[in-house]
Amino acid sequence: MRICTWNILFGIRLGTVLEAVGSLPDFRGLDLFALQEASMHGGRPDAELIAAALGDGYSYFQATAQLFRGRDQANALIWRRDLFQLDSLHVVSLSDLSMPHLTRAERTLLRAIPPQRRIAIRAESADLRVYVMHLDVLGFTHKLEQFRAIITDMSERPAVPLTIIAGDLNTFGPPRLQLWRRIRAAAHEAGLTELTHGLRRTHWTAQKLDAIYVAGAVPDKHRAWTRSVRASDHLPVFAEI
Repeated sequence: MRICTWNILFGIRLGTVLEAVGSLPDFRGLDLFALQEASMHGGRPDAELIAAALGDGYSYFQATAQLFRGRDQANALIWRRDLFQLDSLHVVSLSDLSMPHLTRAERTLLRAIPPQRRIAIRAESADLRVYVMHLDVLGFTHKLEQFRAIITDMSERPAVPLTIIAGDLNTFGPPRLQLWRRIRAAAHEAGLTELTHGLRRTHWTAQKLDAIYVAGAVPDKHRAWTRSVRASDHLPVFAEI
């Protein structure tokens, strides 16, 4: 199974995204494509246009989290059509969560700069569950609680052989910072394996902001990589299991 996650920056350079999707071998035979910051162009969802560029046999679902400076800011999932039915797609809110462990400094920050609306998309079948996540920009504990909200939702669903969580964690800062350690600890406690652990850069600032996690029947052999495509401030991130 081949997975890609990509924050496409509102599709500002959607033409370059579509060219990459239609021409680069990394996208051929893709099973799952998780998008963040998808938007609308020409009255059509970006996910619809990208699914068409992948070729026949793909379905898509796009959900808007908020309007940001007049643009739809959406999560989307594109999948090989036999994996899910449309009625198995749901939106999980990552906003208005209980945050009992925020420090005083972080509470002050989040009052001064209100958090953006964030969501995750959940798709599931009897064999597979997928989440497309996009965490907020601000707040270490705030982002950790959003990640835990996905883990909680996962734990409350019926068991499936394989779960995938992919997307933009907005983990600005060196990989050794407390936020990465805490997110990795939360993932480990939930039985998640980070396929992208070995990657060091997924953003043009040389930061690592994006990740792909799996739980369940994970093969011993798997790999992850990025492609240098200047269609967004993020790089497309791939994993294969």
